[in-house]
Amino acid sequence: MAKQEKPFHLIVRFADSLFDVGDVVALHNEVVEKKGSVWFGKMGQTISQIRIDKLTQQIAENIPTYLYLVKGNRKKSTAYQAPLLSISRELPTDQALIPPYYTEKDILQFMKVFMKIGKITKIEMKDLNKLQAVSSVYPMSDTLARSSSGYFLVHEKKIKE
Repeated sequence: MAKQEKPFHLIVRFADSLFDVGDVVALHNEVVEKKGSVWFGKMGQTISQIRIDKLTQQIAENIPTYLYLVKGNRKKSTAYQAPLLSISRELPTDQALIPPYYTEKDILQFMKVFMKIGKITKIEMKDLNKLQAVSSVYPMSDTLARSSSGYFLVHEKKIKE
C-alpha cells in the first residue's frame, strides 16, 4: 500500500481595500450563512491546472482541504481559514453563491480562479507556521514575507516530537 501523502492546502493573499468593497470576509460569510457555501474569487496570478487538479482530486477523496486567506501587508497581516470544497478557473454557474459585490463592482472579469468554500474563520498568523509552501524551504511566515506571490500551494509540516 502506498504511503499517504501529506494533504495539500492553498494560501491566498487578498485585500479589502481594492474596489472599496468593505469587509471581504463578512461579505463572503453572509452568503455561507444563507446558502451553505460561497465562491471566493482570486484576482491576478492564476493557479496552474496541475495544482487545481491535485486539490480537486484530494477533495473528491474526502481529504480535508483548506483555503487559508492572508489579508494585509508584510508588517501586519491577518489570517483566516475555510474548508475548500471546489476550485476552478471557470466562472461558476451557481451565481447565487457569488457575493453581490462582484457584480455590483464589475470585478468578475478580473477573477482568474474561483474557490468554493465554507465558513471563513479567523486564525492566528502563527497557525500558518504548521504549513510549508511546496516551493520553499523557509517557514511559512518567512515565505510570506519574502515572496510577493498571490498564492502558495502548501502542505502540513511534520511536527517534531
